[in-house]
Amino acid sequence: MSGSEIPGVRKIAKIACVGGGVIGAGWAAHFMRAGLDVVVYDQAAERESYLSESLAKAMSALTELGLAPDASPSRVRFTTNFEEALAEADFIQESATENINAKIDLIAEIDACTPPGVVIASSSSGFLAARLRSRARHGERVLIAHPFNPPFLVPLVEIAGGEGARQAAADASAFYRSTGCEVVELEREIDGYIGNRIQFAVLREVLYLMSQGVADLEAIDRAIAAGPAIRWAVMGPSSVFFLGSRDPSLYGKFVQGLAREMESGYMAPASFQPDRELMQAYAEQVANTIGADGQERLMALRDVGIVGIRSVLQRVKANLDADQK
Repeated sequence: MSGSEIPGVRKIAKIACVGGGVIGAGWAAHFMRAGLDVVVYDQAAERESYLSESLAKAMSALTELGLAPDASPSRVRFTTNFEEALAEADFIQESATENINAKIDLIAEIDACTPPGVVIASSSSGFLAARLRSRARHGERVLIAHPFNPPFLVPLVEIAGGEGARQAAADASAFYRSTGCEVVELEREIDGYIGNRIQFAVLREVLYLMSQGVADLEAIDRAIAAGPAIRWAVMGPSSVFFLGSRDPSLYGKFVQGLAREMESGYMAPASFQPDRELMQAYAEQVANTIGADGQERLMALRDVGIVGIRSVLQRVKANLDADQK
């Protein structure tokens, strides 16, 4: 069936992606896979060829993940006409440059050009919806829908609407789930949401290990990818740690042991703050080692690997569900 029909929510069949960069093109691929009509707006005309190239590169992964019966790249079109992009859109996905003032102005423009019932979802990676809706007349339909890059591969969408957009957040969550996303709704707004805060906590630790000469970045990446990241692909850290206790009744004592380990030096000291010199050294080492051969092979590894992991997890979960019935 073309479009998403959700009980109590208007049918969503046409998506306007405002911003045709990496995230905007990724969203277009995701919505196309779900069998929706997508129009991508960007003021830079050269983004049209970027969009076409991005869709072509994504098709293998999209096909492997499974296309809706009527999904087709022909249902994605590009325009530099702002009003044309928004006309008749049932849902707006804003993915413009991560500049708070520019986003506030853009969302106010989108708000002025679209009916009040159309949700405006921002792909912002850290801003609060309360600020983004500050100049919108119908701010109650403005919320955060933060994806992980690329949106067509990584299913997570973090929904943060705050007190001002509870109903819109519920409607948007239902819509994203209908397109195959894994939705996490924040109970209250916080800068950076959940995923990015965790990523930056890990990055801070990586920088500390590098600054202490513990290992090079390629080795640190392998230590994460071949260790905790494999478990994290299946379950979150709290689930992992719960399984670390031999007896669930002893989990409280196990957690106290974790606290002692953190206190004894199992994490970067609170005083550690990476400076510009360290960040520059980090960038250079990544470029000269991990990125020495460019992005092509890494992208292929990412795409094939994520599709494979998602496919396996789907089968495993389906089999477990069947066994429990």
